Amino acid sequence: MDRKSIIGIALALITLVAWESYYAKTYRRSAVSATAGYSPALLTGTAAPSPTATPASEPAASPTKEIGVAEATLQAHSASAEYTFTNLGGGISKVVLEKFLAEKKGTQVTLNEYGPAPIGAITERPGEETRAAYSVVQQNGQIVCSRTGADQIEIVKRFTLPEANAGKDQYLVKFDVSFTNRGSKTLQSGGYFIGLGSAAFIHHGDRSTYTGFDWYHGEKAKFIDVNWFSPRQIPLVGIQTSAEQPFYSDSADSVLWAGVANQYFATILSAPANPGKGVWARRFAITTPTTPLFGIEGAFGTAGFKLEPGQTHQEEFALYNGPKEYRILKQLGNEQEEIMNFNWTKPVSIFLLTAMNWLKGIFGNYVAAILVLTICIKSVLWIPQNAATKSMKKMQALQPRMTELREKYKDDPTRMNQELMKLYKDYGINPFAGCLPMFIQIPIFFGFFNMLGGAVELRGSGFLWVKDLSQPDTIYTLAGYHVNLLPLLMAVTMLWQMSITPKTGDAVQQRIFMFVPLIFVFFCYNFASALSLYYTVQNLFSIAQLYVTRNQQLPALQRISAAQKKKRRGGL
Repeated sequence: MDRKSIIGIALALITLVAWESYYAKTYRRSAVSATAGYSPALLTGTAAPSPTATPASEPAASPTKEIGVAEATLQAHSASAEYTFTNLGGGISKVVLEKFLAEKKGTQVTLNEYGPAPIGAITERPGEETRAAYSVVQQNGQIVCSRTGADQIEIVKRFTLPEANAGKDQYLVKFDVSFTNRGSKTLQSGGYFIGLGSAAFIHHGDRSTYTGFDWYHGEKAKFIDVNWFSPRQIPLVGIQTSAEQPFYSDSADSVLWAGVANQYFATILSAPANPGKGVWARRFAITTPTTPLFGIEGAFGTAGFKLEPGQTHQEEFALYNGPKEYRILKQLGNEQEEIMNFNWTKPVSIFLLTAMNWLKGIFGNYVAAILVLTICIKSVLWIPQNAATKSMKKMQALQPRMTELREKYKDDPTRMNQELMKLYKDYGINPFAGCLPMFIQIPIFFGFFNMLGGAVELRGSGFLWVKDLSQPDTIYTLAGYHVNLLPLLMAVTMLWQMSITPKTGDAVQQRIFMFVPLIFVFFCYNFASALSLYYTVQNLFSIAQLYVTRNQQLPALQRISAAQKKKRRGGL
């Protein structure tokens, strides 16, 4: 293998490492204060102390507990979920989504399943835990959690469960919080934090990047996953560049919502009428039979307020506990659909998701929808693909003369490139025309990649040996290694397509292109099998198109005139 081949292979490997690094960490870590300019005062019956910032490396560790109080729970149902309320923390300890099956057979998806604190728990500082005891009763169609502390501040939380059984409303809980000063001293509060509960993996094989914390401050949505907290290392070298982060904290003037999410489900607290001022999040370890995995908990920070004796301060929120279904999230308002994390492919991903769901409504299943969508996309690309094939055939006809030039100027690369470009101009050939269909397909591929990574609609849909299009199509496990058939079939079709594609470029370039199937298998192997299905079908469609055109004779090469060259330049 020559030097150029080695360089090409090295670049391909660097690309793989860079992609994994990007996906493992959306944001570059920066040292932030736990309050980052936002300092909620303690909810006590006395005047608040001077605000002080807590470093991110020193989260508040002392939990608020009621010693000797046993946990008591209360269950309530809506049309789509079962909610369990706990007196310790005064909130929702878990939400069972009755329409969605979990990985374990016979069970349903549970939100906040591993969480250390209930949804709706109130704390005073970032990173603080609370197990304060509340009374929990059901009255007038609401679940009411209340307590009065030693500071004579009465806290009342009212949860109104959804009654509708369709759209966003079936997962939307109305959540009101009121503070009443029953004492004789003025309360000056800098604000408080409302716990969002936690998110954790849905399937034990989920990528860790799917579990994370999202929030939106009116201009931009931000996201971190559980890898954000890990020590940073230089890839392939192992040199640590930063220490593990105990927790994440940030602030903004207008926090409209915050949420914790896994691949397909989320808990989001929104406050459009009374925007918050800060957020925090922390990951925690979950022991599994095979290997420790991570979950993440978070909280929404509110603005401060003042309470004179006898006064009440009330705030209204909305809690969404349900699937990350784009159509539903869009209806919630305030860009809550950004929790889907489509990133730079958002327009493409939304179009593909909308088209896939529309086609599913026509054909009745997602396999047919993906097949038809793939054929439609390839049909649109038929014209540029044909143009690219013709261009490659011209390049193939010109190959003998290109070989002569490479041999003649092999000791002068600059002159060789000049002569090659002159040769292309003389015969009116664009050497990059064959790459156009590939460039067009890149945003489509990554649009599918991001869309299918969060398309909850695919869960449970299958065909033939594929049990679930949202998961890898593992056919068996060999020595702990999962054998996924569709990505391997995809690689075979890619090699097949490459073998019948007209050869252009030198031998080094052709060898480098042989690594393309490896890169795509790397992307798709442990991803949703729907992505491999799409790419395999589009490869077969491309192969059929190539067979239609491959037997055409090589075009006769003709030099173009000066007038034609001038016209080409004028048209550019």
